[in-house]
Amino acid sequence: MKNKSIGDDYKLKNPHVNLFYRAMRITTFLLFFCSFCALADNVNSQTAKVTIKRSNVTLLDVLNEIENQTNYLFIYSNDINVKRPVSINVNAKAVNSVLAKLFAGKDVAYQMEGTHIVLTKTEKSLNEVSVQQQSKRMENITGVVLDEAGEPIIGASVKVQNTTIGTITDLEGKFKLELPAKSVIEISFIGYRTKTVVVGKEKHISIYMEEDTKALDEVIVVGYGTTSKRKTTAAIASVNAEDIAKVPTANITQSLAGRAPGLIVNTSGGGINNYSSISIRGGATPLFVIDDVICEERDFRNLNPEDVEQMSVLKDAASTAVYGARAANGIIMVVTKQGKAGKMSINYSFNYNLSQPTIMPDKLNSYDAAYYLNQGLANDGMKERFNAEEMELFANGSDPHHYPNVDWQKLAMNTFAPEQRHTLTVTGGSEKVKAYTSFSYYDQQSIYKNNTNNLQRYNYRTNLIADFKEVGVKVTSGIEGYLTKSREPLSTTGGDYGSVWSHIQNKLPWENAYNQYGQLNNIPDNPLAEISPEAGYSKGEIATVKANMGLEWTVPWVAGLRLKALGNYRLTADRQKDWKKSPVMYDWDGNPNTPSKPSLEKNYWNMSEYTVQAFANYDRTFNVVHTVSATAGIEANKYMYDNATLGRKEYLLDVDQINPGPVATATNSSAEGTRARAGLVAHLKYDYASKYVVEGSMRYDGSDNFPKGKRWGVFYAGSAAWVISEELFWKNLKDRHILDLFKIRASYGEIGLDDISAYSYLQSYNLDERGYLLGGKFYPGFSEGNLVSKDISWYTTRSTNVGLDFASLDNRLSGSVEYFRMSTKGYLTSPSNVAYTDPLGTSLPQVKSNGESIRQGGEFIVQWKEKRGDFEYVIGANFTYFDSFWMNNPYEAETDLKNPYKRTTHAKGYWGIGYESLGYYQSQEDVMNSPKRQNSVNLGAGDIKYYDFNGDGIIDGNDQHRIGKNSSPRGQYGISIDLNYKGWFMNMLWQGATSKDFYFGDKLQGQGSDYGYLSVIYDFQRDVWTPDNRNAKFPRLRSTSKYNGSNNYGSSDFWLVNTGYIRLKSLNIGYDLKHKVLKRVPWITKCDVSLSGYNLLTFSESNKYDIDPEIGNTNLYTYPVSRVYSISFNIGF
Repeated sequence: MKNKSIGDDYKLKNPHVNLFYRAMRITTFLLFFCSFCALADNVNSQTAKVTIKRSNVTLLDVLNEIENQTNYLFIYSNDINVKRPVSINVNAKAVNSVLAKLFAGKDVAYQMEGTHIVLTKTEKSLNEVSVQQQSKRMENITGVVLDEAGEPIIGASVKVQNTTIGTITDLEGKFKLELPAKSVIEISFIGYRTKTVVVGKEKHISIYMEEDTKALDEVIVVGYGTTSKRKTTAAIASVNAEDIAKVPTANITQSLAGRAPGLIVNTSGGGINNYSSISIRGGATPLFVIDDVICEERDFRNLNPEDVEQMSVLKDAASTAVYGARAANGIIMVVTKQGKAGKMSINYSFNYNLSQPTIMPDKLNSYDAAYYLNQGLANDGMKERFNAEEMELFANGSDPHHYPNVDWQKLAMNTFAPEQRHTLTVTGGSEKVKAYTSFSYYDQQSIYKNNTNNLQRYNYRTNLIADFKEVGVKVTSGIEGYLTKSREPLSTTGGDYGSVWSHIQNKLPWENAYNQYGQLNNIPDNPLAEISPEAGYSKGEIATVKANMGLEWTVPWVAGLRLKALGNYRLTADRQKDWKKSPVMYDWDGNPNTPSKPSLEKNYWNMSEYTVQAFANYDRTFNVVHTVSATAGIEANKYMYDNATLGRKEYLLDVDQINPGPVATATNSSAEGTRARAGLVAHLKYDYASKYVVEGSMRYDGSDNFPKGKRWGVFYAGSAAWVISEELFWKNLKDRHILDLFKIRASYGEIGLDDISAYSYLQSYNLDERGYLLGGKFYPGFSEGNLVSKDISWYTTRSTNVGLDFASLDNRLSGSVEYFRMSTKGYLTSPSNVAYTDPLGTSLPQVKSNGESIRQGGEFIVQWKEKRGDFEYVIGANFTYFDSFWMNNPYEAETDLKNPYKRTTHAKGYWGIGYESLGYYQSQEDVMNSPKRQNSVNLGAGDIKYYDFNGDGIIDGNDQHRIGKNSSPRGQYGISIDLNYKGWFMNMLWQGATSKDFYFGDKLQGQGSDYGYLSVIYDFQRDVWTPDNRNAKFPRLRSTSKYNGSNNYGSSDFWLVNTGYIRLKSLNIGYDLKHKVLKRVPWITKCDVSLSGYNLLTFSESNKYDIDPEIGNTNLYTYPVSRVYSISFNIGF
């Protein structure tokens, strides 16, 4: 029978998806057609007409209005007074006639060049020039003004100091000037530092301008809009999109650690298709918003990093309240790249990576492992497992068949796993139509041999903008999608990616992988059998496509008013096929085993989602200093899903299709549902002279998670900022650059959370196999499910934030400091009063409790940025620390609540409940004279000694209390260094976490049994207690964990190790060939090569135990975080 991919299988069975794929191909073709047509569009706006009726407004307001109604862009220098008041009343007049009217009798001239209008000061007549200037010898010079990247600056002012002689640069950044000999010219432009140049004998000069950080104000993306960093009142952090694109990681989540304060990133492991978990200020999973549309975390994880233009982290209620019920845990907001006006540009980037585990556990050889096993037996007076002759055979390796020394890690794993990524982007367009298109392919192979584990991901995106300024209409559209294909080994013993790793770790070195004939040895959990091509597999395919269309209209008769509408559609098809099968294995003499019969399970999951938005935005400045911004709108969302699972077992044929399986073993199940949400949004902001800023947000949110009458909730936030550095009394400090910026801000808000099971307010009924006979026919019975409550409603989070922003030393030093506190109430719980539950025979319904949890802490970020000649450097650091605890735990039993040493209510920073250890018993007399743990027997020197916490002379459960620190870090930090010098660049990020505790599992403790005996398998486990090694890490070896009543393996702080760490998270070193080597090749716009690394160095106490500090598994059963080496190449045309 011919095999089909699970994608083909799905398309055959679902004609709607066939139609969708065809529509997707047609849409993609049309988008590309429009993209490339847009590149040739050059609209002639010379005849454009405008209608303006404005009274007593600034000239700048009128210029902006002309830009909004046409394709024109105004260019002018600081000499032009755009704040002078003007009044104008024209109806459908040509732009040139409007300009003539505006500048009649003024010292301003205009020149229309294509879609640009250049404003200049009119030249003074010669008789206005001083006699001294006329008497000087005049010279002609030409020049060009460029930015730091070598791009021309249009409209820069070039004038001779202390004279009226001057001009501005043209569309190529060039200028011509007649000036006295040995003059000093002054060049200025908004956003750049003013520069002076002494004119010598040269007739042509090139002038490079430096960005003025005090003049620039970073624009950051927020809910349904943007704001400036200098004026924001909320807790918002930005992530540099260029930095995350340079990190050689499998997905975007792994590149975010240490990038921003408040952004907590935890990695649970490495390997194929592994993602990092993200939280904001220690909360649960945040909300993800891409291009103003809420999306699933999976969509964010599969985002192509090179498509990201901006990324913001919204952390407090002031920034998240507009998203209402799902924003209590913060928001990650992403804006993807859009097309830019200009000729078509093409960029290609390539990365080739080699990855490996950060730590490869150092396992004992056969001789050493046998030695420590014998020692444990001898300590309990038992017969040794291996005699002296056998030990010698292990040592000399003369009989590798019967006394082998197997390195399971080398047998099953390669040194590196290869990865590669290719990305192609095309962008360009005119002032009217712009397009951005990208394609990306990523391939990740496994470190396991036989290549039975891999991942491929395909991304594509097209964004279009059509801007019809003459009618004030902007149309945006886009289509994007990704397809992931993954394969994992799967056998009847487990054998998925994680299981293979754990079985490699568990194997003892004297276990043969193969029999004497080179066939797979029939031993339990043989990892070589699990990764064999003859084993089964788990294949997954996930296809997601999203399409959007937006419309924005600038209302001509209401200044500052814009109306916006957006529609988004998303379709996801998820397929999983599990063929569970084990290969044939053999005993030592070559006799085959009878493997378990194969089984097959297929999962189908379809999801579609619609989102529509309609908003009105009003933004206007009155009398120069009063700026009002307002947003109001509605958002609605509908989510539909269906899934099905079918399978068969006990296959007699090795055919991985459903039909060949026995019908009697068939299983199937399915589910489907619809979810809906809606919300009304309002936001108001008032700004007085960039000095006092006040904001308010509100969302009236509805969710079908709750019963009628409880579905709607009002969530709100208010915030304010005082930019003290704009006050007159601060002028001296600002002018001297002691404090260029000093702003304090505060916010408070209340946000909802509907994170409960769907339809939990509806009574459920269970199908009962115990039915009844009626008329000779059997009818199944039904039983009532758990009791439900109609009173369930929102969780509520109250958020308080206080922050301070500063900049000093001419803005070279800048930073922020924050304090935050979040309180969540409204937890649902089922009362456990047996007086009611026993007679009912079921639990009581869930009701709102008095439970309350708290998260509070602080964070800071600081940055130093400076350029000295050709050398530019940026050094930054950020730190976040928080506590998370129950103010009142509604799920805690009354007996624990009454115990101040065990209760979780009001308890901060602990690992769990256990005994407090006092080291070891050092003698038999010490054992006799000390309290002993209940049920502990056969104690002796070298066994763990515990503290009698309550002093009653007996060590039992009453002596257990909170021990250790947190199991996850409460503090995380990042230190970044960026250097640039004459085309060379280096980016470095150190990332770390404060103290957290890791608990040694049974294997690490040495109690994992092999044939009923203790096993010591790692090199670090050599450090065991002996009379000559009394300060050892591990207690004396025993024959079995139960020989002394498991005294040494009770839950205690003895087995905790600090896994706080600091890591060289990423390093990128490269050279821009365009800087010098390819400088004279005009058709290449960029070309750089670089070497990169990820997780290159780690410093942690846990290193000596072969524990990756980010891994939480207690037995080294999780594939470690990956270390990556990468080479990349990037070229643009």
